[in-house]
This record gives sequence, structure tokens and C-alpha cells, in this order.
Amino acid sequence: RRPFASGAASVRLSDSAARDEYDAIVIGGGHNGLVAAAYLARAGLETLVLERRPMLGGAAVTEEIIPGFKFSRFAYLAGLLRPAIIEELDLHRHGLTYLPRSPSSFTPAP
Repeated sequence: RRPFASGAASVRLSDSAARDEYDAIVIGGGHNGLVAAAYLARAGLETLVLERRPMLGGAAVTEEIIPGFKFSRFAYLAGLLRPAIIEELDLHRHGLTYLPRSPSSFTPAP
């Protein structure tokens, strides 16, 4: 276990009290980091996820970048999430929902 300096923005995958030591620290709360952290925590390791942004999800996040317009940063990449991971981590029970896009793609060109 390594000590962790308090004061950094973090999200714990468990409801346990804040700790000074963790078995694993995952840098980046994108969908890949969250999957890695979930497997580590499921294996019994006390896991800390650090993300510099105020929200988790990385490329799989939909954000209102311009008032009234929501953008899916690269959420199509989340669609590449292996079905085995979705099943093993029971992600649908935890809120995973795929939403249809209409139009399926929009790429303005000059």
C-alpha cells in the first residue's frame, strides 16, 4: 500500500471512509479507467480513481458545451466496450444505457 496525500480531487468506488492508503490508484476517470478500477475493487483492492475534470466518463460523456446543444464527445467509442465487461460488471444494473443518435453522425466541413 502506498500513502495518498489528501487534498486531490477524487472519487471512491466504495462507500468506505476516506483513507490515507490505497492498494491501487487509477489516474483518469474515463470509461477505461473506471473499468480498470471496477475490476481492481472487485478483486478486493482498496481503489482510488483520480480525475481532473469535474465529471467522470471521459469520451463517453455527453455535455452541454454550447447552451441548448449537447455533444457526445466520442461516445461512439463507449459502444466498443466489450460485451463481456458489460456483463461481468453488471453495468446495466448500475445505469448503463445506450441511447440512439439522430442523426447518427454530424461532421461539418468547410
